[in-house]
Amino acid sequence: MLSSNFRILPDFIEMKDHDKALFDQLLPLYEQDAFDAVLAELTPNENASERLITKMEVRRLMSPCSKPVDLRGKVVGECRRYFLHEVNHWMDDVAINLYHRRVDIYQGRMTVGLWEELHNTPNSYRVLQRQGDVRATESLDTVDAVPLRFGHYLSRSENRIQLSSRIQAFLPDGTEVNGSTIDISNSGMQIKLPSSFHYETGSTLVIYFPQLGDECQLAELFSGLNYRVVGKELNLNGDNFQRLRLRLMSSTDVIKDAIEIKSQTDDLDSRRENEDKFLTTRSRAYEQVFLEQTPSLPLFFCGNRLRYSLLTEQNRELWDYWHDERNQPVIDKLFSEKRLQYLALEGLTNSETLVYCFNHQHGAKTYFFSACPTELDAELRHLFWHIGSSRPSWRVLRVTMAKISEEDARRLQEVSPAYIQQIDELTHIATIQDLTLSQVSSDFRIPIKPKHPVKQLNRFAHSRDPILPVEAVPSVLAPQRKEPRYQHRTKTTLVHHLTGELQGQTIDFSTQGLNVLLSKPFTGSKQQEVSITFTDLKRVDPKAPLGNVPYKVVQISEDRTNIKLALLKDRHSKHRSHYLQRLIEHNQHKLLLDSEKLPDAPLLHAMHQMLLTRLSATPYFIVRRGETLQVSAIGANFPGNELSRLLQKNAGSGMMSLRSVIGEHLSKYVSPVTRLRNREEQVRHEFYISATFSDGAIIDVTSRPLESFSSPEERKMFITQARKRGKFFAVRNWLQPLDDGNQWLPTETLAPLVTLSTQRARQLEMEFTDLCAYGEMSDITDEVLRRLEIGG
Repeated sequence: MLSSNFRILPDFIEMKDHDKALFDQLLPLYEQDAFDAVLAELTPNENASERLITKMEVRRLMSPCSKPVDLRGKVVGECRRYFLHEVNHWMDDVAINLYHRRVDIYQGRMTVGLWEELHNTPNSYRVLQRQGDVRATESLDTVDAVPLRFGHYLSRSENRIQLSSRIQAFLPDGTEVNGSTIDISNSGMQIKLPSSFHYETGSTLVIYFPQLGDECQLAELFSGLNYRVVGKELNLNGDNFQRLRLRLMSSTDVIKDAIEIKSQTDDLDSRRENEDKFLTTRSRAYEQVFLEQTPSLPLFFCGNRLRYSLLTEQNRELWDYWHDERNQPVIDKLFSEKRLQYLALEGLTNSETLVYCFNHQHGAKTYFFSACPTELDAELRHLFWHIGSSRPSWRVLRVTMAKISEEDARRLQEVSPAYIQQIDELTHIATIQDLTLSQVSSDFRIPIKPKHPVKQLNRFAHSRDPILPVEAVPSVLAPQRKEPRYQHRTKTTLVHHLTGELQGQTIDFSTQGLNVLLSKPFTGSKQQEVSITFTDLKRVDPKAPLGNVPYKVVQISEDRTNIKLALLKDRHSKHRSHYLQRLIEHNQHKLLLDSEKLPDAPLLHAMHQMLLTRLSATPYFIVRRGETLQVSAIGANFPGNELSRLLQKNAGSGMMSLRSVIGEHLSKYVSPVTRLRNREEQVRHEFYISATFSDGAIIDVTSRPLESFSSPEERKMFITQARKRGKFFAVRNWLQPLDDGNQWLPTETLAPLVTLSTQRARQLEMEFTDLCAYGEMSDITDEVLRRLEIGG
């Protein structure tokens, strides 16, 4: 039983102040001869039973504790890994400072009492919630991140050394403050200054380095260098210092010279961090997540001919949409000669257009229709919208096209010299974004439907033939087939309910699939069922389960004499696939493996590099730290677009924030793709944003999600008022889950960093271990204004 001075909390026991003073004197004496005498002296008014309770509590507090301290997601502040008492711990600055102050009280050991104290720091969410200082679910810092400049890597090595050196700082008002450095690099540093002064982010400090100047004999270090405050860490536990992050503003190499001198004279090798290697590795890992997860579909053109598409798991649905009933790609028909003249107009480096699409089944054939806003007058647009938006096949796409410049070719000559001819042939990159949102399809039917005949839309129908080959390139260098295929010729008989019986022979086969060449054209469509009898094989083994085997049609050639099939699942399918597997194993010496053609690595790398510098959306990445979701990184190109400016509002210096779009509700929007039960594979949101400007800068932002509006009229009113006050933005947000974040930071990539800094390498590894979701934001203002017919 504990005394009334202790209060049970969910995970630990919190000590009252007067108890703390008592125990601070008793804990260092635990298991020493003087303990009982000191206890009696400190508790003269307590009886023997009360002193026994105190001794029991001291014994509990001094019990050894091997549990790690893991404060990730539990405190306001960044946690780092510390290896203490043979155990890895994750603590923020407040906790590690508390540890160093208190560990001697606990006789230099990790005990239950010390563990409990480290979980009860003033910046703990638990403590702050109890004091009413923080929301129950997330902190203000969860939606901010330093932007990553995609496709851009540091060109030189910048050494940062951990160095404690005395400094003098002069504040903007002339006040002199003494402090010390924590670490220092060519371009910036971290310092400690007294917390009794106020330090404003964005302000300029003049820093003198008297100690470093003496040690390095560099006179310029005594003359004062200008630094800008770019960040400061919270100091909620009342420590007498404040940590600041500074960026060097003076144009000088004196810091670089000082670092080189210190590196030569001091044993700093074990503390040196090669910053650019960590930053580049981190950036490239996030870039690879983007390249493999983006729902946008990149296309590469050679003049007027569509040559390649770059496929990810998330954009495959959009790629599959542009396949007809034969499962032949027809996406090239979207880029008619007239549209390409507009999109790839001479002199333009970038262009974009909306495209409205749907398809129509007539007989056994699929016909695609598409139209751009510039191709439609008002009456025709309303007719197209009414007919198309009422169909499941309705799509609203945005096509962005960029010219591949001579600068691109020069830059890629180094990375892919063997493929420079193929790269030289590429002229344009197009990116297709699917902006379709089922919740707003009815918006397209708000205008009155014109009384024009539907056949007027036939001018927007795509031609069906010829089928031009477009190479679908996987965005990852890994086999795409689920099982090996083998080349083998054997006679077959195909039966289809419309075509009847057709003779043929296999080209290649596997346990689950078949590629057949037919003697006559096949008149069916993809997804239809056929039955296959392996005529020759049945003749050799009449008992073989290879007669009237049900298959599903996967793809049909343009001349309809070559079809690809997939085995249908039924009660006999497992027996049939096992038989085919045994057949393959017993005839390996006769069968020729049909090797899968993987994309050429240099060409794929070149495609990636061209995409990374032409982002059509803003990618961002979510990590889970304990119970808290945080934005770990935001991808960007520089100079940024208007959406980038919007995301810089409400963000710290040099940072970007999703706050202008989603407010503080990150968990609300991310949880559908991160929860364990009923997890969704992708969610889409639409946000309406009113921004007020002053002197060209955004000074105020109001954001509302689509579902907060009760009607299209209310949305129109919001847009009208936003445009009167300043500017209206509409943003589409995509979110999807990520599993196994470490696949983008493999061991062989991380290993070289461990030799530079084990702690930083571990932090980077944990960052990708914690990855749980990927998102993209895109400015869809033009699409919304057109959809709601709100003019200029």
